[in-house]
Amino acid sequence: MNRRAIGVYREPQFSPGKVEADAGIMDAVLSELSSYGVTTSAVDADGFATGAVVEAELILAMCQSEAALKRLAEVEANGAIALNPALAIRNCYRDLLGVGLVRAGVPTPPGVLLSTGMPLDTRALAALDIDAGVYIKRGDMHALGPDDVRPANGRSELVTELEAFARRGIRSVFVQQAAEGSTLKFYGVSGGEYFSVIAGEGEVSEAVSRALAEAATAAASMLGLHAWGGDAILNEDGFQIIDFNDWPSYSRVRSHAARAIARRAMKMLARAR
Repeated sequence: MNRRAIGVYREPQFSPGKVEADAGIMDAVLSELSSYGVTTSAVDADGFATGAVVEAELILAMCQSEAALKRLAEVEANGAIALNPALAIRNCYRDLLGVGLVRAGVPTPPGVLLSTGMPLDTRALAALDIDAGVYIKRGDMHALGPDDVRPANGRSELVTELEAFARRGIRSVFVQQAAEGSTLKFYGVSGGEYFSVIAGEGEVSEAVSRALAEAATAAASMLGLHAWGGDAILNEDGFQIIDFNDWPSYSRVRSHAARAIARRAMKMLARAR
């Protein structure tokens, strides 16, 4: 029986500056699957959301819009395998991500979901040291531009930034305690298929890489992801995961990641059969 896979590209509005890179990893995975004898095709997210019945065993989903995720959930309910599933993608929206990381038990800075409306909810902010610095991230979805993640030091700056978000029609934000240190980017594929970490500067020790891999894998499992990545801050006290993404572009590790994602997909198909 011929196996079929359909790739769903990410919406351009969710790929600021990375439209080609996001399409590149999808195309690379589809090419790898073709080498396994899988019949592949691809569609944009709008076409997927509004299209006819999908006849494929496997959906490779990079889409993030509500319409596309609704369609993906329907296709999953009809028996298709999704990498990543609709719920897992939705779990990476800011309003759910912070809670998911805490539930996974991974090192992460404290944060709270906060309304941008006034007056300021000071009780919700009790767990944070605003004077020590926080980052304010739009709470309805991922960052789509530089103004979607803003630093603030102290109550006055926090209120000013909340008002700016409110004027843009963003009703909620995730306020996260700032973490000092160097930035690490990590990329993974569940099932032990792949993990890599890239430092903004210097080298990452084997011990840190191993510990970060364990923490990120636990987070991915809690969120329900198969293809994932994120950011962490490293300092003398250890590391903290500050962001987690469903299916990143894997730009610097594309070939290795594409092979790993294809292996993961083939194993998922085999288990389903």
